[in-house]
Amino acid sequence: MKQAVTVLLAALAAAAAAAAWAQFRTIPPEALRGKLTHVAESIVSIDGRTMQLAPGAQIRSQTNTIVVPAQVPRGTLVEYTVNRDRQLDRVWILSPTEAARPNRNSTSTWIDGQPAGTPIEQVLPPSAAPANPKRK
Repeated sequence: MKQAVTVLLAALAAAAAAAAWAQFRTIPPEALRGKLTHVAESIVSIDGRTMQLAPGAQIRSQTNTIVVPAQVPRGTLVEYTVNRDRQLDRVWILSPTEAARPNRNSTSTWIDGQPAGTPIEQVLPPSAAPANPKRK
């Protein structure tokens, strides 16, 4: 009985430590916000514009674990940074708490006055592109 209680307490402590660790992740102040959808291999769409993932890019889940692009649900709210080649290098899937706070930067994918990606319609054939009623 004593051993079962000790194991249970250790499991609870480990779970609490994991939850606390996820809360302390740092998203840089220059991160932009958008809705991410995986398109193919290392190509994703943010707010309807396709972007290439940089070599070694990391997508972090709400618990700060690394996930592959195909695991990200379509239209997931993220904050991200781009490298000097305008490729995504770091992406954080936002928790409800993080999503509730205001973003410090633009909600679009514009960088230095230029679009950071290519319209998805130019990458995929019209039949494969996701429907986006706001775009014309």
